Amino acid sequence: MLQLENLVIVKLGGSVITHKEKSPPTINEKHLRRIAKELTVHNGKLIVVLGGGAHGHQAAHKHGFGSSDTNPEKLLAGIPEIRHNMSLLALKVEEEMNFQGIPGAIFSPFMFVTLHNNLIYNFPTEIIEETLNAGIAVIIHGDVCIDKTKAASILSGDTIVRYLTEELKPKAVFIGTNVDGVMDANPETNPDAKPIPLINNSNKDSILAVTGPSSSTDVTGGMTKKITELLELANHDVNVIIFNLLVANRLTALFGNESIVCTRVQS
Repeated sequence: MLQLENLVIVKLGGSVITHKEKSPPTINEKHLRRIAKELTVHNGKLIVVLGGGAHGHQAAHKHGFGSSDTNPEKLLAGIPEIRHNMSLLALKVEEEMNFQGIPGAIFSPFMFVTLHNNLIYNFPTEIIEETLNAGIAVIIHGDVCIDKTKAASILSGDTIVRYLTEELKPKAVFIGTNVDGVMDANPETNPDAKPIPLINNSNKDSILAVTGPSSSTDVTGGMTKKITELLELANHDVNVIIFNLLVANRLTALFGNESIVCTRVQS
């Protein structure tokens, strides 16, 4: 593997960069423009991973990707719509980053990643490493991919984050969501919900017991899967932080190693 110094992976939650409940899908351009500006603070290699939000989950749900018994023909028929929506989202992110002076290249997993029973089967990273070392930011998004056992399945942004972290060993992983971290209760129903400052192997079971699926249309497993995958990352001695990307300047603060309200994930 090539040396990737000062690499940071930033996940842009779909609920932040899209209007997740609006149909047809629309991009939240106000948030995206501000986030792109905050990304300029980072002085190093950068991978930006996009959650699907409205652009991914609505079409995936429509074509049966949230069910285990959907027939292969229906899954395959969903590929063009999901790919079109995710391409539109990725191009808009690229445009905003480029406007802020961050040259980026889009990597669409459908083109080079294959799955096997929903799990990654083949995901080459050499071209990603070469791109980063050329001084170009990598923009990669959740996508639909060919699955060797079930025609097609969804590769989530969170799974991409986990895989690239394991392969490329970034110094930090920042997971941007629409809440202050992993919460001790559902903030939509409990106004007193507070972020859990630290998740590790000693308290993970009690936390997973109170987390559940996303309240909006989500075919990728919701919060439980997200926490499980992030705990796996922490075993690689990576600084993993889940934070509220809706709040201006929190991403800027993380790049500057400043303390913010968030959830840190450690092994």
